[in-house]
Formats: sequence, structure tokens, C-alpha cells
Amino acid sequence: MRSSFQAPPVHLILRAYPPAPARVGLWRRPLPFRMAAAALSLMVFWGIAPWSFWVPPHYPWPVLSFGVGAYLAVWFSRSYRVRWFAGQCPRCAHPLELPRGAAINLPHALTCFHCHFEPRLEAFTEAEEERISVDEGHNLRHIRSECTGNWAEVALFRQPYLACSTCGARHHATPNLRQAAAEENETGRLLEELADEGRYLC
Repeated sequence: MRSSFQAPPVHLILRAYPPAPARVGLWRRPLPFRMAAAALSLMVFWGIAPWSFWVPPHYPWPVLSFGVGAYLAVWFSRSYRVRWFAGQCPRCAHPLELPRGAAINLPHALTCFHCHFEPRLEAFTEAEEERISVDEGHNLRHIRSECTGNWAEVALFRQPYLACSTCGARHHATPNLRQAAAEENETGRLLEELADEGRYLC
């Protein structure tokens, strides 16, 4: 049984903020291997826990054996090991870190050591991305609700995103979101023209 490499579509989620871009490469470990490794860890370390009591200074060893067995069982039971990762915090846009070889499940909580919030790394589908990227009026979400910036397509981590020129909000550039961005940009352009005409008439 061999691990299979995957690079699922992912983004970083933090409540009250638009999703932030991310990319991750993962090795998916087969379920039989994970269950066998977790069970073996428990059997070995929990099995030696009673016997380790006879080794001076006696008390720490059973507790240590129990803790190591539980930790390894949880580590082996996780579905993925990280090969590479790149992502930005949804709140402060600071680069986040996920070490190579880390064992994770999706979703997975990360800590931003810049703003000390904990965004979640989640897989998504195109429909889910479009659902959370628009507000009640079917306009693209900005970081600040009063933002009037324009949307432009940019490349981040070799993926196309729609980025606001003012507040920095970013969304995956799906066909429906591209259309919503074009409509919002056109509305903003017309409002600017009307405002210019109004200043001229005054």
C-alpha cells in the first residue's frame, strides 16, 4: 500500500473575513496502514507501561509510555502528511507556516503568529467558494463593507484570484465570480462618471 500524492483546492477560513488563498501538497496515507500503525503504537507503549514502573524513578515511566502511545496513535491516524504549503492569514495577510512532514486532517487549524488568530485550512468546491464569496446582494465580499475598490485578476501561488485594489480581499477567480467582479467594476465606473458630472454641473 503506497501513499498517493494530492493537491486539493484549499483556502484559509476565518470568521468575519473573506477566504484567503492557499495551496498545499499532501501525501494521503492508506486507511489500513494508518489504523495498523495507530494500533501497534498503543499495543507497544501501553503494553510496556506496567513493566516500566519497576525502572527507577518508577512513577514517570508509565505516564510517559501512556502519553507517547496516545500521541503516536493520533499522529498515525491522521489522513495526510504535508509535502509543501503556502498560504496567507485571512486577517492580516501574513504568510503562514505548515512544516513539511506534518500529519494533518482537513480541515486543519493553523496559528498566525503575527495577529494571533487561528484560521482553518479547508478543502472547497467551486460552488462552496462562490457561496461564501458573495454577500446578500450577490456582490463580492470586501474586507470592509464600505469599501469601494475595484476588482482585478492576479496570480497568487500560481492560481488566479480576484483581488480588491483597496481593501485587499481575495477570492478564487471562478467564472461566476469573474462576472460578479466585472458587474461591480462597471457599476463603480458609472457612479464615478455621475459623480464627475455632478461636480462639473455644480
